[in-house]
Amino acid sequence: MKKIAAGFIAGAILMVGAQALGASATLVGKAIQAEYTVKVYGKKLADPAIVIDGKSYAPVRAIGELAGFKVSVEGKTISLDEKTEGGASSSSDKNAILGPVPIATPDPALTVTKSKIEVIDAKIDTAVNNILATSSLLKSSPDSADLKLKLEQYKAEYADLLKQKDLELQK
Repeated sequence: MKKIAAGFIAGAILMVGAQALGASATLVGKAIQAEYTVKVYGKKLADPAIVIDGKSYAPVRAIGELAGFKVSVEGKTISLDEKTEGGASSSSDKNAILGPVPIATPDPALTVTKSKIEVIDAKIDTAVNNILATSSLLKSSPDSADLKLKLEQYKAEYADLLKQKDLELQK
């Protein structure tokens, strides 16, 4: 009797464990936590990338086609293959598993310049917002000397930031 009870308990544990594992392996019914805009070579995709359980999922067909790949679906497998002149894929081994793609280390000077440009861009956005807000206020108070002075200061700041950005881009 003890063997039967132990077998029943072991079977129940295995069955519940397998169901729990199967439930965690699918994304069906899970909540989307965030959506992100996807750009490929500077072109914005119509479909967003989504985040589920902290992982990002992107529209493979749209990305693949925009990047110049031949995208095909066979069963539950999505294939991205290089296009050849005739339109067929040039991949010879369909079962090959790709390893990690090596990432080139960026030039430190380029990284610093890019960071400076990003900071300048943020300041430009702020200056534009200030110009728009002050212009809006001036419409309701067109005789305000203080607002006119602020507007001129924001415009001068904007022009200065554009010059700074141009200098950084020339480096």
